[in-house]
Amino acid sequence: MISFLLSSLADHTIIFAFLFILYGAYRLLTTPRPHYPPGPKPAPVIGNILQISPEHPELLFQRWASKFGDLVYLHILGHPMIVLSNLDVVRDLLDKRSSIYSDRPRFVLFSELMGWKSASTHVRYGPRFRKHRRFIQQTFNQRASATFHPLQEQETIVLLDGLLQSPAAFVQHFRRFAAATILPITYGHKITSVDDLFVRLAERAGTLTVESGTPAATLVDFIPILKHVPTWAPFSGFKRRALVARAAVDDMMNVPFDMVKREMRAGTATPSFTSILLEAHCSTKDKADSATAIEDEEDIKGAAGTLFADTTLAVMETFILAMVRNPEVFRKAQDEIDRVVGADRLPTMDDRGSLPYLECVLKEVLRWNPPVPLGMPHRLMEDDIYNGYHIPKGATVVANIYAMLQQCSEAGSFRPERYLNNDENLADPRELVFGFGRRICPGRHFAEASIWSMTSSIIATFDISKSVERQGGEVTPPFDVTSGFIRHPKPFSCSICPRSEKAASLIQHAKAYTEL
Repeated sequence: MISFLLSSLADHTIIFAFLFILYGAYRLLTTPRPHYPPGPKPAPVIGNILQISPEHPELLFQRWASKFGDLVYLHILGHPMIVLSNLDVVRDLLDKRSSIYSDRPRFVLFSELMGWKSASTHVRYGPRFRKHRRFIQQTFNQRASATFHPLQEQETIVLLDGLLQSPAAFVQHFRRFAAATILPITYGHKITSVDDLFVRLAERAGTLTVESGTPAATLVDFIPILKHVPTWAPFSGFKRRALVARAAVDDMMNVPFDMVKREMRAGTATPSFTSILLEAHCSTKDKADSATAIEDEEDIKGAAGTLFADTTLAVMETFILAMVRNPEVFRKAQDEIDRVVGADRLPTMDDRGSLPYLECVLKEVLRWNPPVPLGMPHRLMEDDIYNGYHIPKGATVVANIYAMLQQCSEAGSFRPERYLNNDENLADPRELVFGFGRRICPGRHFAEASIWSMTSSIIATFDISKSVERQGGEVTPPFDVTSGFIRHPKPFSCSICPRSEKAASLIQHAKAYTEL
């Protein structure tokens, strides 16, 4: 009897299993598959990862866009990625639907670099992101940024004097300017030399972080377990580089932050972004040891640290390279400043509205070599449908800013005139290079003012030209750029000298006045 029941039960189990398989096959065959955007054919399991070159992926994505369209769908080790190469599409998704496109993908490597305990605590969309945003917006919104114009103009004079003394070191002078304008605001620290400790810390951290790779595009971002690979193991070079960069980033963020805390305890702190936020959020006795105060302190440190950016340096390097390669553009910009400003003073922010050609030059600098060609990636927070295509929840969404800015006539030529009449109805590059939606760069107004102040004053007081070989021939620097998160022109030589004795004297008198 028992054997009969067991036999019957086994027969029924086989029948049920067979029916279950039939049902699964039916559902598989009859359930419509999501209609994803087109893209290159992925390999089994690993997807498209081997097709993506680490060298200038923006160029590869641009070629794929010309073949597959404005939305390109990729599989990276089972993880979906969408590459957008059309500004209208980007605005529809990242701007108009920002409520679901404002998250960030996991930045495993960058989280390690920045010392974040988890990718979600600092970069994911949520309450702490909004708090970070609020901290920075208080100081760097458009109206508040205008209060920093005197500081930017003062440091521009120091920059001009540096170029007068050692023109070949123009990159170092730009780097000093960037630190000298942001450090007094964030930490109340005045920069007096290119050898300042904080300048060197920022330079080292910025260089090593950029060399570590694009956020959410490294192998460890798709296989997080790789971060546990020991440093002695094969293929662990990324981790050794990350640890070196992590130490540099820790120094850049901790050294000035700890300085402010010491000065606050001693009662000698200069009011700054950091000290004001610490005083407001972390200084009361009943909060001193609370978890909220500790979290606030970490958020304040993180917000201050994110204000250091290598993008201003990249834009200024591109400006110099463009002027060397396009002397006729430089002469036109000089003529405009001579007509509006004259030769007896330096340009100020009040002159900006009267210098339309200079505005076109700066737009073309951003278009010709966008500093962050792929921007910072977004992450979709729920399933979405766009133009009939299914975009799955959790997909990494990348905007190919470089490709969008190349959609014009003679894209490889540096031609500011394209923006004077704008017959091609081109978008303002400033609407692209600072990001999109709720993730747009909160420091963009400050950065724009810094770039304008430096470029206008350099044009007014210096001649920029090609360097000359010993044999007497001019050297035209090539348009070669680095590959990575930020696109810098590769090192090049040029000639930078004062336009006249009067221009040199104007700089010297302005510098002496700032020292009074």
